[in-house]
Amino acid sequence: MQSVLVGGVNDPNILTLQPYFSNFVDIKSNIVWNLNKDYITVNNNILNINSLFIRYDAFETVKSINLKQNFNYSLIWNYLQCYKKIKIYNRFYYDRPIQKLANLVLAKRLGLTIPNTEYSIGDGINNKILKPIDGGAHADEGTLAAYDCIVQDKIIGENKRLYIINDKHFCFKLNTTMIDYRNDDNTTIELSSISEDTIDKSFKLAKKLNLNFCALDFMTNKKEYFLEINTSPMFSEFSKITNSNLAKTISTELI
Repeated sequence: MQSVLVGGVNDPNILTLQPYFSNFVDIKSNIVWNLNKDYITVNNNILNINSLFIRYDAFETVKSINLKQNFNYSLIWNYLQCYKKIKIYNRFYYDRPIQKLANLVLAKRLGLTIPNTEYSIGDGINNKILKPIDGGAHADEGTLAAYDCIVQDKIIGENKRLYIINDKHFCFKLNTTMIDYRNDDNTTIELSSISEDTIDKSFKLAKKLNLNFCALDFMTNKKEYFLEINTSPMFSEFSKITNSNLAKTISTELI
């Protein structure tokens, strides 16, 4: 039986995990599933899968290639739903639509502190953070959004990220001058900590959402403000800070 890693050949997160899996499958390969068989083939080679990590290749920009990726991504998730003995992360989450607002309400009910938040057009609002309600588009500060969006109070403090992998966790601090660290080429990352109370409530939130692999973002000052939970977070740069221990944990906890 094989441990299988599925993703893009240029995705640094996939490349970080590649040494720990027995098989790598380019998400744009020729993948076939005959429903009369209990296996899939990749470029005519049978895969006997014991565990699988899959990540959508957000770094691919060619439209025709992305179309192929979309089909294969859906195919693999359909296959995984039929063979529940295959070990994957977040198996029981992926039949849900993205629910950023509902996640914030649930986090608040579990005792986490959240910024003042509303969903509106974001027109003429000063000193607020604007986020899309769906997808992974970057957060921004502004007074006018091109679409209705999540609007949150701007919190001044330290930007922290908490990874949860089964019963393990890693906490990092992101040093950046930007609202969204992904917009800052000068962002630096360091190992950090967050209160045990917040860690405990974060695990409870992940459990409620059926997530055993995720990352939670916080802004901390005198309080620790929960911002959002990411179900397929990037991790390659964070793993470097841990001498690859984060990537090893993601792999070994699955395999």
